[in-house]
Amino acid sequence: MTQLENFDLYAYHNFMDGKIHLSYKGPWDEHMLFSIGNYIKLFTKDRPTASKKIFKVFMELAQNVCLHSAEYNKLEKSKRSGIGTMVISESGGYYYFYSGNVVSNVDIFPIIDKCEVINALDRKELREFKRKQRNLPFGEAGGGNIGLIQVALTSEYPLKIKLTPINDENSFFSICVKIKSK
Repeated sequence: MTQLENFDLYAYHNFMDGKIHLSYKGPWDEHMLFSIGNYIKLFTKDRPTASKKIFKVFMELAQNVCLHSAEYNKLEKSKRSGIGTMVISESGGYYYFYSGNVVSNVDIFPIIDKCEVINALDRKELREFKRKQRNLPFGEAGGGNIGLIQVALTSEYPLKIKLTPINDENSFFSICVKIKSK
């Protein structure tokens, strides 16, 4: 029997303690971004502050998957769609936003280093770090790459990251972002 034949959908369904609003694994393109973005607005419509935060975090992390996933579908000659996983759940007065995708081991360590710097800064220091990163020339260590800083500022909590090695070339990078539901 293959791994997929042994997959326990019920165990997956009960994996998280709380209400799952969204669970998706697959390619991320503009159609998925639009559909899921609209769905987020729908299930958070009664909580405008949380809605704005969840939408901002979604756009930042989905864009990272679209552009930087080492696993992707080729759509057209020059267009690719990064593959990743996203889950949004709600429990204990918080939304939990999980995102993960395959990343090249060459690219992952600067991302982890940046997350560690982000988590060590308070809100005022994060804003200053964001300003400095924005002013770097594009392509330099972080120039124009302020998405994770914005995620931390938006959520107001540290980024929870995990790296799972896959092989010598790739690892699975996952991030959990916590957002107050009210």
